Amino acid sequence: MTNPDDESTPRPAGPTEPAGAGEPVTPPPVPSAQPAQPAPPASPGPDQGFPAAPPPPPAYPAYGATDATPAVAPSAPPRTVEIAFWLFVAGAVLSVISGIITLATIGNQRNQIADALKNSSQSAKIDVQSATDAIIAGATVWAIITLIFWAVTFVLFAVFMRRGANWARIVLTVLTVLSLLNIINGFGTGFLQFAAAVVAVVLIWLRPSSEYFAAVKASKAPRA
Repeated sequence: MTNPDDESTPRPAGPTEPAGAGEPVTPPPVPSAQPAQPAPPASPGPDQGFPAAPPPPPAYPAYGATDATPAVAPSAPPRTVEIAFWLFVAGAVLSVISGIITLATIGNQRNQIADALKNSSQSAKIDVQSATDAIIAGATVWAIITLIFWAVTFVLFAVFMRRGANWARIVLTVLTVLSLLNIINGFGTGFLQFAAAVVAVVLIWLRPSSEYFAAVKASKAPRA
């Protein structure tokens, strides 16, 4: 008789007990962990990545370069130049008066000139009448030249001076020195002409006048 509880008796495997339940279960091998590879750097986007480049340095003008903005000429001359201009005009008018007086009195001096030639030591060697006519003609020509020179040339340079031409200021200064010769004739008008010209020259060399001429020269556009 067989003992049902005998362990040596083989028993079929039941539905609730799997086959080989008594055998030790070997766990499946676990794969060894691999070191994680670093992720590639992301490409910089439009709003990130490298810092923005610094702004370019300010542009400086080249050495010796000047401002491109042209200087503006003064709209009107200063008071010193205006007064000097009218003094020069007055001097020209006085020159005209002096020339007219000289021309009017030359004929009255004919007898005086003839008497002076007759009393000279060379009276026997010269023709008194011809010499007198030559002297009167020379005095008349000189009076006309003086009249034209001071009435036209003097005023012409004064106009350029008023417009700001520095060269005209220099010429007027020289002409004023030459006008000293008119003091000896003109019956007093020559001295008045010289005095007016001297005051005008002083005015055109004052500081306001010099600044005006410098401003006109810088602008290269003389103004009336």
